[in-house]
Amino acid sequence: MACIGATMYHTTVTRPLRGRRNQKSRHGETKTVQVLRVVARPYNGVAMAAPAEPSGRDLLEAALRGAAPPPPYVRLLNMRFIAVADGSATFEMPSTSELYNPMNTVHGGAITSLADSAMGFAVFSTLAPGEGFTTAELHVNFLRAVTSDSGMLRSIGRVVQRGQQVTVAEADVLDQQNQLIARASSTNIILPRRATQPVAPTAAPPQTAPAVTAEPPPRFAAPPSPLERASTPTVSPSMTTELITMAPLARSKRKIRTFAGDIAYIRQGQGPPLVLLHGIPSSSYLWRDVIDPLSTTFDVMAPDLLGYGDSDKRLDADLSIAAQARYIVAFMETIGVHQAAVVGHDIGGGVAQLMTVDEPDRVARLILIDSAVDNNWPVPVIARLKEPAWDQIMVNIDMRKGLREGLQKGMVSEGRVTDEVVDEWTRPFQDIGGRRAYLRAARALNNRDLVGRSKHIEEIETPTLILWGANDAFLEPRWAEVLERKFRNSTVEVIDPGGHFLPLDRPDAVVEAITRFLTTR
Repeated sequence: MACIGATMYHTTVTRPLRGRRNQKSRHGETKTVQVLRVVARPYNGVAMAAPAEPSGRDLLEAALRGAAPPPPYVRLLNMRFIAVADGSATFEMPSTSELYNPMNTVHGGAITSLADSAMGFAVFSTLAPGEGFTTAELHVNFLRAVTSDSGMLRSIGRVVQRGQQVTVAEADVLDQQNQLIARASSTNIILPRRATQPVAPTAAPPQTAPAVTAEPPPRFAAPPSPLERASTPTVSPSMTTELITMAPLARSKRKIRTFAGDIAYIRQGQGPPLVLLHGIPSSSYLWRDVIDPLSTTFDVMAPDLLGYGDSDKRLDADLSIAAQARYIVAFMETIGVHQAAVVGHDIGGGVAQLMTVDEPDRVARLILIDSAVDNNWPVPVIARLKEPAWDQIMVNIDMRKGLREGLQKGMVSEGRVTDEVVDEWTRPFQDIGGRRAYLRAARALNNRDLVGRSKHIEEIETPTLILWGANDAFLEPRWAEVLERKFRNSTVEVIDPGGHFLPLDRPDAVVEAITRFLTTR
């Protein structure tokens, strides 16, 4: 905060009874919402202008970053706020025996609190600066008993109708097996903006500037609004190369905030949802030549995995494929996609396998392209980056040369390795921060993530297509047969000729195979 004398403090918005806070309603209950507010204190006898107040979404995004502590009631139930969009919010809560009622099942009040929190934060995300809200009515249908065996409960709250004074929200509560256990709805009253009380100065300033009336911020648009922000990558100038310009496709990326950080992604087309997951060291740009043709039939979403591309590269983020599977589930929830066909290439194939194991109802069909299998990864050229010497090597290395060589080794079609492809492959790692992020991503890869879940992977019954390049120089085509034996309901197609980076090398064959698999039974 740049304003002298500004202070940040917690306040509450209560069920309204003409400004009297913490007063009980006629039903004997009080509803509070924790918010942050910036106020201005007098300085040297002159009132200081208050800085612009944050919107509801700004405050929730700050909470996701850990800038504000969770409300006490949330901590009491061990709930966790994990994702937010305009008009949508997601909470988790463990179903422990501490929440049991006399029937040895989780008390309905705890489940209601989880749904109410998700709906409340969904409504809160739509508030303009200075606005508040309170719940006027809450309704819950309980569909399934919950015990400690139900695992982590998850509730996704959504705004159904946003009016000037009344907002309607709904929430589903799901268990760890993605079974629906409760459905809730709420009616919420929007509290008008607080009037600013003028502070009389004790000493008049020498000159009074004319008052400027700020335009009110735009109101919340009709839901669902998926928090699709334009990508604004912040790349420091490289120590060894000029700043690389984003490729045209990469400029169309949007960003969405999840509990793990911002995930950049490309979304295009209409139809059944289709999620494309890249491997290392690529990004959503891997799918450059398949997005357009697939988008004529499908709603195509191609995210950058956390730590890759234009997604966040936090120092403390877990970048294992098991963690990436959780991040992609949060990504899908936040943009309102609850089931999709999932395509995974390289380690993205490992992410897709773990998603299918842990969230089988979320993956309608599975397509694995030159995928990580058991212990066939990371390949030697990636595994060697765990050696300590690379910490120093990465300081001044120009990664264009090595990444170009990897692309040429991974493709067989003439003319596919262009300067644009090499530049976009390199751009996320062009500065020292990006190169260190590349090391963190490579060093996070551990084949135990798949080997340890091998038994569960063999139980997958989701219809699966396995695509492999006949000339894959990194992962031999025999691994396609290993995968086929693992999956009970799978088909193998070997694309000849074809290298490891099939979506760039043979996009025509990849599009044809995916479309045929997803449009036929």
